[in-house]
Amino acid sequence: MSGQSDEVCMIPTSPKPPIATRLVSATTRFLAGGLFPAFAIFALVFYQIFIAVMAFGPPAAGAWGGFLEDFRMRCFKYDPRSGWMEMASVWIMLSEPIPLEALFFFIWRTPLRVSWETRRKSLAQAAGWALLLVGMIGLGLLGLGRSQATTTELPFPAENLRSALPMPPFTLTNQEGEPVSLSDFRGRVVLVTAVYTTCTTTCPMMLTKVRTVLDQLTPDERKDMAVVAFSLNPEADTRELRTMIAKAYGMKSQFHFVNGVPAQVNAVLDKLNVARERNEKTGQVAHSNLFFLLDREGRIAYRLSLSQQEASWLISALRVLLAEKPS
Repeated sequence: MSGQSDEVCMIPTSPKPPIATRLVSATTRFLAGGLFPAFAIFALVFYQIFIAVMAFGPPAAGAWGGFLEDFRMRCFKYDPRSGWMEMASVWIMLSEPIPLEALFFFIWRTPLRVSWETRRKSLAQAAGWALLLVGMIGLGLLGLGRSQATTTELPFPAENLRSALPMPPFTLTNQEGEPVSLSDFRGRVVLVTAVYTTCTTTCPMMLTKVRTVLDQLTPDERKDMAVVAFSLNPEADTRELRTMIAKAYGMKSQFHFVNGVPAQVNAVLDKLNVARERNEKTGQVAHSNLFFLLDREGRIAYRLSLSQQEASWLISALRVLLAEKPS
């Protein structure tokens, strides 16, 4: 009897599902429920708050102040001397998350409502995790900025980098509609680069660097030099667009954003070995980021890149050439 009773009471237990199966199941529940969209919306809102603080926060001293200024210069084309900032960039960064927030709310509106009614404590936890994520990203950027700021810059090796290569002759038109030739700058130092008007990646960094260098020079030094920027997209860079770029970066009369017949512009860029490749689908141009410094005889004395080290040498290289007397 007891044996029969034992057999009746023994209920077989089903084995636990594999870890991978349980992980997939938990992930599915998280994505289908209201916590995932809540976390995403909270993270986007905290990101917008972070951008607003970076754009409108008061100036400060120390590491935070340096990071704040560097962030504004990189993202908002901030000018420390005048306090000018490109507000269009601020509003773009603030408004970019709004469509995503609306999408998350529309798709998951029912789970979000259920979570609000029954799981408010979980929503508060999701907000906490989102705040932690954005905070960690902000601290990471601050740490990166501090490490970059404390990097020891090597002295400019003027003699080792000096060359005397011929600059290809050209006659093109600047943003004012005026003809510009290499011979026009004989006796002056010239900073040459190549950008295009609709570039959203490194061209703004290059133009900001040019503007920063010009601001570091004295008025007499600026009078003794010129800047020539060749168009990397000669088919599309109209005079109006080039004028807009010059005004946006506060460039003065020594700045010439030149363009012309595409074949002529491309011939000069080829001779300078400026690598570039157009994406026919997007119209964007992948390109090398170079600065050529011409001495008073019109020869290429230095060729520097946008790398942190070489870009830091730009002002030193210009002053070496400006200190040389015309022959």
